[in-house]
Amino acid sequence: MTEWEYAKQIIETINRRGGEAYIVGGAVRDYMLGHLPDDIDIATSLFPDEVLALFPKAVPTGIDHGTVTVIIDHHPFEVTTFRSEGTYSDSRRPDHVALGVSLEEDLLRRDFTMNAMAFHDGNVVDLFGGRLDLEARVIRTVGSPYERFDEDALRIMRAFRFMAQLDFTLDEELVRAASALGHKLRHIAMERIAIEFEKLMAGPAYKRALSSLMAAGIHEYLPDMDRGLLQKVVDDDRKPVNGLGGWALFLHHAGDVSWLTAWKRSNATKREAARLAGLLTTGLDTFAVYDTPEATLDTYLRMEGRADRAIELKRALPIQRRSELRFDGRDALSLGAKGATIKHLLAYLERAVLHGDLPNEETTLRKEACAWLRHEERS
Repeated sequence: MTEWEYAKQIIETINRRGGEAYIVGGAVRDYMLGHLPDDIDIATSLFPDEVLALFPKAVPTGIDHGTVTVIIDHHPFEVTTFRSEGTYSDSRRPDHVALGVSLEEDLLRRDFTMNAMAFHDGNVVDLFGGRLDLEARVIRTVGSPYERFDEDALRIMRAFRFMAQLDFTLDEELVRAASALGHKLRHIAMERIAIEFEKLMAGPAYKRALSSLMAAGIHEYLPDMDRGLLQKVVDDDRKPVNGLGGWALFLHHAGDVSWLTAWKRSNATKREAARLAGLLTTGLDTFAVYDTPEATLDTYLRMEGRADRAIELKRALPIQRRSELRFDGRDALSLGAKGATIKHLLAYLERAVLHGDLPNEETTLRKEACAWLRHEERS
């Protein structure tokens, strides 16, 4: 069964109980654009306790906001009670949530018209012109963009992110509101902004989105982001292909691996982005193929417009990892090597084997190690 069919099963179960239920949000947008979405959210007139009672496997994952996660055949679906939201005094989250409202009130609280449609039994509920905006390839807010951005400033970043992902145009009033209220991004957690920015950089129209973001002055509220750096990224012919590639492009042009620190990404992301930025600067050699994780190597090759040969390049190496070297630390100790000398000796042999200067053969490596140690003693 597809995710869509599982969702339909949940909706039919709720209907039999006497409730209303619809597929909502981005899933409807994607469906209208001709894609069968994997991530499907459902909105219902039933209250959380009623939904919990209907399904054998259901978890109250966001009960304060009316959300229950229903699990069917290991497939999770968020089922949320129709709700309206109060004021956003902190420009991040509603001060209170009211459950048990109408579908219209539920859709009214959403960000963009293309995300404010509902679907059930072959019919699309479109109260705010989302279908027309999809056809026109325009991103427009539900109601006033000033009100929507004042409620939650992250919606500003989401607008530019959707522009990059869908290659749509932003409504002119939306851009004016984003420019006027961009300062409210200072109240948004950097982790949330960074997630939207990663998705923006992975979108096919990321250059248009970056240029539009810069024209609206939004870059002024992003960490260490100036026009010069943005323009260098826009002018670079290498496509990011994913979020990691996006960070790497910025690191490459910033010329400083610490540039990413303020964005509060994970240590793994910072490490691989720095590694990838280095490859963008130096290019690929045998040791870089060996030392670079396959996923990062794949990203680099795709950014360079080269065929996906990461696995092939890795397999062509004499060894895949140091543990395959036919000489290890114990062998070095048996030859009298100590401390840091062991580390340097193993690195020397590793590179010699990788570059084809030595075969990965125990006797040959031991002989070379002896010669290397004698040379070190004399120097």
